[in-house]
Amino acid sequence: MAFVTLCPQCQTGFSVQPEHFSTADGWVRCSRCAHVFQIDQHLFEMDDPKPAPELVQPLSRPTASSADTSLSVSEPASHGWAGFWLGLMLLVLACQWAVHQRHAIAGRVPELFPLLQWLCHPVSCDVHLPMDPDQVSLESSSFKKAGEHAFVFEGVVKNLGDSVLTPPALELTLNADGRDVVRKVIMPSELGLTEPLRPRGNHAFFLSFKLEPSLSPTIDGYKALLFYP
Repeated sequence: MAFVTLCPQCQTGFSVQPEHFSTADGWVRCSRCAHVFQIDQHLFEMDDPKPAPELVQPLSRPTASSADTSLSVSEPASHGWAGFWLGLMLLVLACQWAVHQRHAIAGRVPELFPLLQWLCHPVSCDVHLPMDPDQVSLESSSFKKAGEHAFVFEGVVKNLGDSVLTPPALELTLNADGRDVVRKVIMPSELGLTEPLRPRGNHAFFLSFKLEPSLSPTIDGYKALLFYP
C-alpha cells in the first residue's frame, strides 16, 4: 500500500513520507509550482507499490524531470508574516484616520488629547477642541451702566452639543439712536471663559468696560454675537 498526494495547483503527483504529516502540521510546498497546501486534503491510496511519480505521471505537466519531483515542507511562517503586515497596514490607516479626525476625537474623548498631540508631532499638525458656531448659544445676556462712563455686560453661553468645545469669542456692538457707534471684539479669556465648554453645559461670563464721556450718555442698545476667530 502506498500513499500519494496531488498538488491542487499543477496536479503533480508526489509520494508521501511519514515526516510530511508531522512537520509543519501537514502543510507542504509543491516543488514544481511552489503552491502551499495541506497534504491530508489531497491524499490517495495506491495498491500498486510502484513509485508515486510514475503512477500519477499522466496527471503531471510534461517535463523531463518529473520522476525527480519531490515535496518540500512549508513552514507556516509566511502566514504569520502576512498577518503581521496586514495588522501594520491597519494600524497605519487607523493613525491616519485619527490625525484627520483629531479635533472631533479630542472633543469627544478629551483624555486622548496627549496621544493626538503625539501623533501630530511628526507631521507638524496642531490639535484643538472643536470650534462649532452652530453648537454655541447665548442663552441670556444683560447690559447695564455700572458707574460714570462704566458699563457691565454679562450672560450665559450654552454648549448645545455632545462634544467638548473651545470657548467662543464675542462681538459686542453698542447702538445710539439706531446706529452702531461702538464695536468690540472680546476674546474668551477676557470674558472669563478659560475652560472648555462642557457638553450641554451653561457657562456664565462677565465683562466690564468704560466708554468715552461723549459716547456713554448716548448708548441705548446693543447686539451680541458669538463666533470663532
